[in-house]
Amino acid sequence: MDRTIPNSSMDSLTECPSCGGSNVSSTNELEHFLYGDKENAPTLSALVSVYHCPSCDFSFTTEDASELRHEAVCRYLGVLTPHEVRKVRERYELSQSDFADLSKIGKASLARWESGVLVQNHANDNYLYLLSFLDNVERLKDREQSRKKSSDNLVTNVVLFRPKFRSIPEAEVEQLQSEAKRFQLFASAAGA
Repeated sequence: MDRTIPNSSMDSLTECPSCGGSNVSSTNELEHFLYGDKENAPTLSALVSVYHCPSCDFSFTTEDASELRHEAVCRYLGVLTPHEVRKVRERYELSQSDFADLSKIGKASLARWESGVLVQNHANDNYLYLLSFLDNVERLKDREQSRKKSSDNLVTNVVLFRPKFRSIPEAEVEQLQSEAKRFQLFASAAGA
């Protein structure tokens, strides 16, 4: 492929982005690409739309092809695709912020996984998979409510059992200081 064109530029696909020609056609092609840059990098495949202009012999793909390549990488790695990650959250009709609050997954990480900017690691992928089951989400909600109740009780108890402090009269301070000197409690500090 010579170039990837943003989808918004290809809404009508009647004009070549290179020469302006009007006979742009498309075919679905199985594209093979290397995943990674190591010597033994695996070759992955994705079925993508390839656009071709016969006037200037310019071939290109759109962002849709990039998304399909990313999905092929996710399948190879055995993790949820960006669409599947988004579906987990949307199943509960939660915004990214609300889902992040509930799951304790960072909102920025969630946004990156949903948009395909990054691929989640296997631990987070397993967690997302478990969150695709309603009973697990309910357990998290119950746990969060228990934490809030427990936290509220703790604050109340702390206020109820707060120790009282008193000020020490000057005469008592002098007596404590002389006893401290007598027992050399602060000898290391005094000698320094």
